[in-house]
Amino acid sequence: MIMVVSAMVSSLYYDLYKKQIIDTKIIQLNGRIENLLLRSEYELNYVKSYLRQKIESKEASLIFNAKQSGNNLPAPDVTEFLNLFVNQKNSANDNSPVINDLIVFDANQQMIVHINTLDPFAVPILKITTKEIMEQTGEQGAPNKISQYHFFLDSPYLNQIPSLYILQAFSHYQLYSKSFYDSNDDIYVAQAKLDSNFFKKEIKALVEQHHGYLNYQFIDKKSSVDKLSFSSTPFQINENGSYQGSFKSALFDIILTLNKNYFAEQLNNILIKFLLLNLILITLSYWLLIWLIDQQIILPITKLAKSVKAVEASLVVELTPLTSKDEVADLNESYMSLIHKINDQANNDSLTGLANRGSFNEKLASVQNVRQKNQTYVALFFIDLDNFKYVNDNFGHDTGDRLLIAFSQRLKKTLRVEDKFISGDMINSIARLGGDEFVILMNGLPSIEAIESIGKRISNIFYDGFSLGEDKFDVHASIGIAYSNDLKKNGETLLTQADDAMYLAKRAGKNNYKLFSDEIKEKMLFEKNIEIELINAYSDDQFSLVFMPCYSAETLALKGYEVLLRCPILKDAGIGPDIFIPIAENSDIILAIDLWVAEETVNRLAEVIQKNGFTGFFSFNVSSKSLRNDKFYTILKKILASSDINPKQLELEITETCLMPDDHQAVASLNQLKSLGIRIAIDDFGTGYTSFGQILNYPLDTLKIDRSFVTNLRITPAGKKPTLDIIFELAKAYQLNVIVEGVEMQADFEHVKTLGCDIVQGFYFSKPRTWTEVLKQCGQLHQLVKKRGQHKKIACYG
Repeated sequence: MIMVVSAMVSSLYYDLYKKQIIDTKIIQLNGRIENLLLRSEYELNYVKSYLRQKIESKEASLIFNAKQSGNNLPAPDVTEFLNLFVNQKNSANDNSPVINDLIVFDANQQMIVHINTLDPFAVPILKITTKEIMEQTGEQGAPNKISQYHFFLDSPYLNQIPSLYILQAFSHYQLYSKSFYDSNDDIYVAQAKLDSNFFKKEIKALVEQHHGYLNYQFIDKKSSVDKLSFSSTPFQINENGSYQGSFKSALFDIILTLNKNYFAEQLNNILIKFLLLNLILITLSYWLLIWLIDQQIILPITKLAKSVKAVEASLVVELTPLTSKDEVADLNESYMSLIHKINDQANNDSLTGLANRGSFNEKLASVQNVRQKNQTYVALFFIDLDNFKYVNDNFGHDTGDRLLIAFSQRLKKTLRVEDKFISGDMINSIARLGGDEFVILMNGLPSIEAIESIGKRISNIFYDGFSLGEDKFDVHASIGIAYSNDLKKNGETLLTQADDAMYLAKRAGKNNYKLFSDEIKEKMLFEKNIEIELINAYSDDQFSLVFMPCYSAETLALKGYEVLLRCPILKDAGIGPDIFIPIAENSDIILAIDLWVAEETVNRLAEVIQKNGFTGFFSFNVSSKSLRNDKFYTILKKILASSDINPKQLELEITETCLMPDDHQAVASLNQLKSLGIRIAIDDFGTGYTSFGQILNYPLDTLKIDRSFVTNLRITPAGKKPTLDIIFELAKAYQLNVIVEGVEMQADFEHVKTLGCDIVQGFYFSKPRTWTEVLKQCGQLHQLVKKRGQHKKIACYG
């Protein structure tokens, strides 16, 4: 308590002393600005009077009369007029503005006399502003008038105080001055330049007195006025914590800024004194605290420990609140609070703070009667984060955890925003089931449109990816939604339907949501049946292979075959690989299929090499799951070791969509497979989001351009370069072999041939062939080679 009181008193006194120091300095600065204001008004009036006196002098009249009579100006008269400026001080103060350049013009802007007290050889200059002001009079038929005085600044200057120009219109025929002169008054205009030394010295003195903590900024308003006055604003604190005042006129502003650090040294000395005083007080209070601790803490804790042991011995599971006000009562309350916290941890996710799976299941089990008042809806949202595993694998689990926490917070904030559709009391549960899976249970929703609105809200969290600080991740959400307003669905049914809808949302693309419907139910059943058929086909060895020939674009020589998977059972039902392969890739059956295709491809390649001396290549596709499966590498290595083929004759194709930017796991897997000696090709390039810069991260040999780019050749406007050409040029720049798929017309072939393409394939050359046809084709080519006497190389035509 002594330390707290001492700190509070010191803080209060420090604040008062700080305010006094600052207020005193601000009063001084405001006084200096006010003095500068008064001085400026005085000096301006003095200069005007001084200039009028010189122009109305007898020396000036001699010059004007000589000019009027058309005679040359007598040198003695000009000298006498010059001596008026050189031999006299402008005022009693040396800091007063000095006229160091004076030019008198007649109404036709012709110079009458020029005097420069600093440089007798200075060139007279009619300022643009002077010209513009003089042109206000003398225009044909214009009754324009010109003011007696005009003021403007020399320019440009960078944060400096420029010279002030004063224009005085006058007529030497009149014995009195006028505020305005007509164009027929036979007027003259005196252009006088004066240096404002008193400004400069006063500002310089202020800056030097404050050791660089005071800065000024001169702002030229780039204007001219016929009346000039000055004003000021007192120093006040600005948004940066510094103090700012100003000296203003219609021509310029001078902004003075006193840095807040100016007071730091004085205030630091005060702080040191206060710290020393507090240190003394702390030392004195130490012995007092030792005594207080013994009397007020140690003895009560001993009593408290005995009470806890008594509760332990009685085997009481729950404590009831105690009415006493001692430490035992505090411990009792703390214990009760701990029990509540344990219950919270049992029901809530430790990472995100959302409800956990157990708590959510209890809520879900309570969905017995989903009929709502006024036919409202109960809805369950199943959310799965796309590409979250990629973040964990490439940026670490800490980053993944931070992403889950940030998403949970944004999800709660999004759902708590009330609108015409939802309110906070509609939220039954927001839970994390585990990993990157989240669920939301809501009731009382008024319509299906309201349910879709919530789905859009959640999707908008991932608009253009997910930002986490300065980092942005390619993470999105697949959302499945199940709903009901009748008695036909319980909680488990809703969860199953929402899970199915989420699965289809994930298949449909990034950041998507799907509402469960009969169509989804049928699609899920269809895909499940396909998956079962694939499992049965694998078990019964019902898969088969066909082979798409690949030819040299230059010579049409056979270069190799792309191995394609077929399932006769599904083919009879009208289901091709474009349908059953994506379904297989969403289950583990694809791992077994990939290994089967790999082994069959190697065996067939070994057979055609042995029978026909085939030197071309066989290529086959591998799914993203196999690419990340260490078992695939191990088995493929054994298959190659047991065969007699050259690994370079085997090419492994991966689809572009398997790759992601900076996917270190995929790079490591491909490098591992590359170490077996096989070639790596990227298939269907252009259908995903991979850039050429990202391709450099992968150990690729071949780029297979998707058939869609060949099709686009037929619709590319004349004069516009096809996308195929651009991709091909970039591929060659990266020294990649290029295979163009889907060549179906003569025009397609002629175009890719002119590009210098390596290999082509498509229905224009051949449809996929059976193994019997492959052996026959390669046998014919082998016989042709033998006839030509080339026994070691097949280089014939298909």
